[in-house]
Formats: sequence, structure tokens, C-alpha cells
Amino acid sequence: MVTTPEQSRQQEDALETGAVYQDAEGRRTRDAGAGAANADSEADRNAEHLRRGEVGPGIPEE
Repeated sequence: MVTTPEQSRQQEDALETGAVYQDAEGRRTRDAGAGAANADSEADRNAEHLRRGEVGPGIPEE
């Protein structure tokens, strides 16, 4: 999907004002509860990767 510069600006404004929540994986939502749940699940996944010794995208620490 191609966005116009105006659409891109509107999307960035929504993120900056808190009207839209986005996590590190790019999932966006207008619901604060869903935004928090996405962040929590992402944190859990990151913690699991660290427990396995992964320091990057699936790369074990040497």
C-alpha cells in the first residue's frame, strides 16, 4: 500500500500525540489496553530470547 506524504504525516502525528500506539514490531492500535498488551507480549518474547543467550535476531552469544 502506497501512502501519500499527507497520509504519512497524519500517521506520524497520531503516533506522537498518543492517538495511536505502535510496538517495535510495527503493530498499531488505537486501544491503549491493546497497546499495553502488545508491549507486554513483546517484552516476554525478548526476555525469553535473552534467557536462551540470543543477543540479536536468533543469534546465540559466543
